[in-house]
Amino acid sequence: MPLTRTIYLPLFILFVFLHANYFSFSQTSSYPIKEWVKKLGDTRGSASSGVNEVLAAVKNKDSVEGFRIFNEVEKRGNVRNNYFKARFDAVKMMWMRTWQRQHQHEEQVNELARQALNAAYETNNDSLISEMAWIYGIACYQDERTEPAAMYLLFAAELDEKIGRIPDADKCLWLGATLYKTRDYRKAMYYTLASIQREADKSTHGKRLVLSRYNTVGVCYQRIGNYDSAFYYYDIAMKMADELNDTLWKAIISGNKGQIYYLQKNYAFAKPLLIFDYSISKDRDEQISAANSLQWVARIDLAERKKDSALIRIKEALRLMQKKTDQSLAYYWQNVYYAAADVYRAFGNNDSVYKYSELYNNLHDSIERAVADSRLEISRIKLDNLQNALAIKNLQKEKEATELRRNFVLLAIVLVAVIAIFLLYRQRQHLAYKQHIAETEVEAARQQMELFKQNMIEKATLIEKLQEQVQVKETTAEQMQIIDELSQQTILTEADWDKFKKLFDKIYPGFFIKLKEKATDITIAEQRMAALTRLHLTPKQMASMLGISPLSVHKTRQRLRQRLHVTADNNLEEMITSL
Repeated sequence: MPLTRTIYLPLFILFVFLHANYFSFSQTSSYPIKEWVKKLGDTRGSASSGVNEVLAAVKNKDSVEGFRIFNEVEKRGNVRNNYFKARFDAVKMMWMRTWQRQHQHEEQVNELARQALNAAYETNNDSLISEMAWIYGIACYQDERTEPAAMYLLFAAELDEKIGRIPDADKCLWLGATLYKTRDYRKAMYYTLASIQREADKSTHGKRLVLSRYNTVGVCYQRIGNYDSAFYYYDIAMKMADELNDTLWKAIISGNKGQIYYLQKNYAFAKPLLIFDYSISKDRDEQISAANSLQWVARIDLAERKKDSALIRIKEALRLMQKKTDQSLAYYWQNVYYAAADVYRAFGNNDSVYKYSELYNNLHDSIERAVADSRLEISRIKLDNLQNALAIKNLQKEKEATELRRNFVLLAIVLVAVIAIFLLYRQRQHLAYKQHIAETEVEAARQQMELFKQNMIEKATLIEKLQEQVQVKETTAEQMQIIDELSQQTILTEADWDKFKKLFDKIYPGFFIKLKEKATDITIAEQRMAALTRLHLTPKQMASMLGISPLSVHKTRQRLRQRLHVTADNNLEEMITSL
């Protein structure tokens, strides 16, 4: 009898265990759990080993089945293996983000992402750390958390560069888009162009994506004021739009080019491009693009003294914008408010001028404040991330504790400095509108100076080409006379110099004062040479502008070098630029 009990008791326990776990086994037995566990924990595999396979298998599963699968994977895996833990937490986080009720688990999702990155830090494997940072950063961008997205994506890209790994097109695109949002336009261009170079999709859809990226690069150059480069990339995008017969993109690119022509006061070129963008965008229900182009047209109408037309267009732009209240459209709202204030000012409607000026000022300040806050937040997140990484490494290598603490203090000082700059910015906000007016005047002066400079350069080029033609073929007496007159023409008369000097003082205030402090007995000719050197002109261009020979330019520059005590080993242009 005791023997019978001894046999039956283990059998009973086994039956209960199998019954309790039957449902779980039946649900997970069709998945290669063992293979997944092996790949996720592979210390010598690729940084994303096993991640894509698991995600592809569970991405469409409901929460009950999905959690059951992940519980089984976690149970069979080695949670002390940080390679396994980093990849497991990352793929679980990506799966959870796909739920319809994702917002209910936002904290859990963020915690999984942090745990994945921390586990990667524990491995001290830069490739795995970078991959987890890419995954975390892309998730932040998709959740519209721009600041952590910018920090983690840029951190991942810089780490890849350090270890010699090249990010693919999609990763570069995510980073470029994020940096564009934070107004880091130069880095945004760099990574967007990298995504174009690395794009492997040659289908129509892929070409349309590349087209949009070229347009983005053009917009970045436009935002930093490099209009020639902006036109270059817009033309590439337009050529692709023509090949794809994509009318909407043609309109968008035309609108962007029209804005540059407006800023250059080339209204004859700007207006038809902007009207084309407005018409197509409105037909395609792209209301924001339509409204933005229309307000530029209204500004041109004002410049052409067509007040009634400007009023009709700005009212239509406001009507189109009323349909969209998304916070991300603040940039376009401020454009329309600014134009509306100008239009009503032309009619003497002070109430409307005050209304739209207030709306513009408040929105403009809000945008600038948000940018400052965003940069501060990125710095804070960067500091937190580095602090976390240093803390983990400190646990691994106690002997590096002193160096880690020193780095932490330095970064804390950087954060304090950023906070101080931010507080200073807040204190000066009440001067924002006056500063905006002053900046507008300076920009106008800069554009006039650039046009003046460009005219001089074109003249020098024309003279050079004509002289080359004289050397290779016969010319008429009339052509010889024209060439002679062009060559002998003096551009900077005293009146020209006064006009030039006023423009120059607006762009580089205090330049001539500092120059005279440096050399009290400096001559007018030497002052002119210093100003042209500050504009980075070539000796040939200087000679053309001043109506003298290149040899005279060389002699004047030598006198200027002596006057300023610039030795032969030093660069005159760098010294003058530093004034």
